Amino acid sequence: GLLVKSTAFMKDNLEAFNGAGIAVPVILGGAALTPRFVHGDCRSAYQGQVIYGRDAFADLRFMDALMEAKASGQWDDHQGFLGSIPDGLAASLGKEPPLAEPEQPATEQTEAEKPEPQDNPESVAPALITEHRSEVVPEEPALQPPFWGSRVLDSAQIDLAEVFAYLDRSALFAGQWQFRKAQGQSRADYEALLAEKAEPVLQHWQQRCLAEGLLTPRVAYGYYPCGRLGNAVVVFDPTNPSQRLGQFDLPRQRSGNRYCIADFYRDLSTGAGGQLLATDVLPMQAVTMGERATDFARQLFKDDHYTDYLYFHGLAVQLAEALAEWTHARIRRELGFAADEPTALRDVLAQRYRGSRYSFGYPACPNVADSRQQLAWLGADRIGLSMDESDQLEPEQSTTALVALHSKARYFSA
Repeated sequence: GLLVKSTAFMKDNLEAFNGAGIAVPVILGGAALTPRFVHGDCRSAYQGQVIYGRDAFADLRFMDALMEAKASGQWDDHQGFLGSIPDGLAASLGKEPPLAEPEQPATEQTEAEKPEPQDNPESVAPALITEHRSEVVPEEPALQPPFWGSRVLDSAQIDLAEVFAYLDRSALFAGQWQFRKAQGQSRADYEALLAEKAEPVLQHWQQRCLAEGLLTPRVAYGYYPCGRLGNAVVVFDPTNPSQRLGQFDLPRQRSGNRYCIADFYRDLSTGAGGQLLATDVLPMQAVTMGERATDFARQLFKDDHYTDYLYFHGLAVQLAEALAEWTHARIRRELGFAADEPTALRDVLAQRYRGSRYSFGYPACPNVADSRQQLAWLGADRIGLSMDESDQLEPEQSTTALVALHSKARYFSA
């Protein structure tokens, strides 16, 4: 259950199973579910066993234990495990109090990089939507791009070892692979766990990816004439700067500094006859780890190699983010900010560089469908990247972004 409304149907479905005489074990999980809801409301509605699926790895552990128990006659659909409960499954089965949400690996932030405190919406009077530039984001001199339009970088032009160097291990280990720091666990013990369990898995898959060509990273990126018009970034044809391609309409904060991504670009100027003219440059990027990664992950799943599937899929997704960081760094260097580049990965991940990268689907840049026109302008079909009818990127291990090099450009919620 990813949406709260989906939970309303779960008890109905379980009761329908009862009516049909079905008692197979049911795993329930997702962002909208809690152990209390699963073990309380849902279990009381079902004649079989209901298991709380904290994450994909917990589900896999249960399925492995279930198959072993069935093979040895130690499972009953109504009673569950007939012998002792297998290690690590008590919380999933509601046989012990669930662990508190594990502490996430910390990343350092300076005070300037911490998100701006949000006003309490209940204590703030409704604000009119404004199109005025934020008072804390002045116009800055326009940048000169190395070229206009888009270029493609094929796998042969991308050093995959360099991409691995941008890999966010904390996001991979804790987020994708679920090696999380448990409540009460010391930092030293957690680091020892990662060294023993997670790092060898990463080394194995990194070697396999490089040796077998499981990843085919490709990039389409470029520079487009643009300018700010209210709360929009207007984009022009790089081969004919007087021709508008379209625009990105972006939300503005209703309180606080009233940030809007459009503020990070210079205002449009007006030419003869009132014609709007570009005054700035908009860097854009689209990256993918390639269809080969998607096909290989599907084959692992089809062959019932679920653990390998979860490890490889999580790595490929996180490497798409690493490739986005690699491309973003290239753009910063090409626009003249090489001297400001951080040398340590932790500083890159903490955004200790000039500007920001904004991907569609996040609060400051929410319209996912805008990626469609961005892909068209970049000619992303040349790298095999597209969007389906539900506005999802294909291949899955892909990202797109707008880049702002303004000195005040940081992440925020609109």
